[in-house]
Amino acid sequence: MNRFNRALKIPLVSFWLRLLPTLLLATLLSPALLLAEDSQPRAAEDADCAVEIQVVGQDSPRQRMEICQGAREALVFLANYGVTPTGSIQIEVVDSPQEHNGGAAFGSYDRRTGRISLMSMAAISGLEETPKMLGQAMDYEHFRAGVAHEIAHALFHQNGPDAQLSNAAQEYLAYATQLAVLPEPQRRQLIESADVSAWQSGDTISEVYMAFAPEKFAVKSYLHFIQMSDPQAFVKTLLNVKWFYVDVP
Repeated sequence: MNRFNRALKIPLVSFWLRLLPTLLLATLLSPALLLAEDSQPRAAEDADCAVEIQVVGQDSPRQRMEICQGAREALVFLANYGVTPTGSIQIEVVDSPQEHNGGAAFGSYDRRTGRISLMSMAAISGLEETPKMLGQAMDYEHFRAGVAHEIAHALFHQNGPDAQLSNAAQEYLAYATQLAVLPEPQRRQLIESADVSAWQSGDTISEVYMAFAPEKFAVKSYLHFIQMSDPQAFVKTLLNVKWFYVDVP
């Protein structure tokens, strides 16, 4: 995710789980639990990805199911607002964090290649520091929501003519998508913990705010999105933003 102006020099668009020690410490979920979940199969129909999605580099049926489900949920959600794929999206499963602005991330979207790179759950669980997503323990629910976030980035770039510049706009949509597909208990807990209201008319949606308070940025964006009378019109505005921030009408 492009959190600072200097990120414009770097083509990676990433959101989730910046591996900054101050944000990712606290242990609520053990690696053993994450790995054990791989042995719990989901419904067979979850194994099939949408035709636009190509998953490469994975070796776990459970992981493929989760990736495909997260991608499918994002596609369905965004289609409600006129944002649909114009080409294929490749998701490459990797075993190490992705470079991002001199740091590391669990997932990223490369705007040059149109490819999503995603750490496997086994690799995530093997990290020395216990991973968290938006302040909550990392699990498969958050894993799927993270996939949805990156799919939103991909579709934004496929549909937005000025996507190279609109960092805050695409992060707004990516976070709104991420929280929308997150199961209600985790979403409610996140909203209560953030303790913020939706973006208000006259506010400026900026990546500076996101850099300092990613959880609050995510919640403000989601709440604003679901409270609008015509969210599709605002999505169209986001896709056509030609600057690094968005003024809320």
